[in-house]
Amino acid sequence: MVGMEEALRKLVESGVLLGEWDGGKVGGLEPDWFLARQVDMLDMRGDLRMRGVEGLLFGRHIRIITASHAFVGAGVSGELLVKKCWIEPYAFVGSYALLYNCVIGEHAVVSVGSVVASMVVPPYCMVEGNPARIVREFKDGRWRRV
Repeated sequence: MVGMEEALRKLVESGVLLGEWDGGKVGGLEPDWFLARQVDMLDMRGDLRMRGVEGLLFGRHIRIITASHAFVGAGVSGELLVKKCWIEPYAFVGSYALLYNCVIGEHAVVSVGSVVASMVVPPYCMVEGNPARIVREFKDGRWRRV
């Protein structure tokens, strides 16, 4: 394991970390947890909440985005808009997923390569695609197509 300061330095130098490091937003996870999973982007500028991290599973190269810019007429302003990304306990986020302005419910599954934007993934549901849509739910002890 890499030390916290070294891992944090690597996240900042590689451009992965946006904003200031706040361990409280990520349930106390250390920077090396994100470094080990080769997270592509970790945006702490907005409302990021990762709870129940002991059961949280991430694939590789995840992007978590919690801020955006406002549209003004036909252009984009420099004003930063705070968005959210809440990840509940025991969620699984597959490799190459992008999470933006969303809630990933408890025991939810985000399939590989999915783009979860501006949606709530209910507990015990699976989403896939771009844009992500609910494709399965865990009910009566098994995964069923929706």
